[in-house]
Amino acid sequence: MPRDSRYNEKTDQGSCGEHEFFCSRLPVFVRGTGFMATAKVLLLESERANVPSFAPALEKRGYIVAIEHSAQTAIKRLAAILPDVVVLDAASLKTSGARICRQLRASTNGTPIVLVADKKNPPDANCGASVVLTTPFTPRKLLNTVARLLPAEEGASLQVGPIRLNLAQKRVRCGDREEKVTPKQAKLLEMFLRAPGTLLSRKAIIKHVWDTDYVGDTRTLDVHISWLRSVIEPNPRKPRYLKTVRGQGYRLDAPAG
Repeated sequence: MPRDSRYNEKTDQGSCGEHEFFCSRLPVFVRGTGFMATAKVLLLESERANVPSFAPALEKRGYIVAIEHSAQTAIKRLAAILPDVVVLDAASLKTSGARICRQLRASTNGTPIVLVADKKNPPDANCGASVVLTTPFTPRKLLNTVARLLPAEEGASLQVGPIRLNLAQKRVRCGDREEKVTPKQAKLLEMFLRAPGTLLSRKAIIKHVWDTDYVGDTRTLDVHISWLRSVIEPNPRKPRYLKTVRGQGYRLDAPAG
């Protein structure tokens, strides 16, 4: 394994070749909740075989890693997978990374970006990176940096069956679909995810989500339920997960997925 000037200690990291995703997707459990959180990292790096990749270390830590080798494909992947953190290895691409970082920043909605830069070719201060790591450094430093940028417990994911909600990013994933939702929609879904199989009355939902005891007009709740179903249901007209209990309220029935 060739040494790389980016590292100041020996590592066992090798090139990823053509693999975009790693098979081992280790869950990260949120202490005290029983819910599962799995962070996704979009890694933009060189595809040269003689350049060690950061991907094995990230994957070993338990992250789902998607790899791209150009700014154009990385920007397309951003919208598809909605990563929790972007790692731009500009040093391996032999560029300062400033232009690419600005392009990525313009395409994200506040997603943290870690820019790995060559100390001989640093980016300017307004490149848009959340953190700039200048080579050489150890893989552990990158892992610690990524961990710090991830949301704390309140930003972890809640998952019941195939439905997963990232509280900080306000993103819902169900099967192969993933969409960003509004704060109210996220709060509503969070309530159901924290009480799966439990009948929640309209009054309780309205009190929790809108902080009011007034239940004279529940159309707003009905609209939000409809929006959520459009995100999580295969067929919103025939709900499989978010069920209506007539005259009482709603219940989330989520089978294992």
